[in-house]
Amino acid sequence: MLQTEKEDEELFEALRHLKYNKHEVVLFHLMDKELEFHLNFDNTPKRFLDVETGEYLDLYADNVKEAYEESISKYYTNIKLKCAQYRIKYVEVDINRDFTTILNTFLVERSKFL
Repeated sequence: MLQTEKEDEELFEALRHLKYNKHEVVLFHLMDKELEFHLNFDNTPKRFLDVETGEYLDLYADNVKEAYEESISKYYTNIKLKCAQYRIKYVEVDINRDFTTILNTFLVERSKFL
C-alpha cells in the first residue's frame, strides 16, 4: 500500500468502480508490522528505497523511527478513512500473525452483516 499519490488515486478509482458495479470489495492490507510500521531494525546502517523517487537512503533506523512511525500512521489512517468513505472493508494483516485467525475473524464479522 505504499505508492505515489497518483497511484493511490488510481487504486481507489478502480475500487470505487468495483463498488459501483455492485461488487463486495475487501482490501486486505498485508504488512510486516514490526518492520514496515514500527521500523524495528537493529541500529546498524541500512539502505532503504524511497518508493516515490526510486532513490536509496542510507541511514540508521533509530534516527528516523519516531518521525517515520508518525508519518506512516497518518498515511494508513488516510487509507482506512478512504475505505470507510467508499464502503470498502479494510482488513489489516500482519504477516507475522496466524492468517487463519485473521481470515476467520473477517469471515465471522462478515457473516454477522449478511
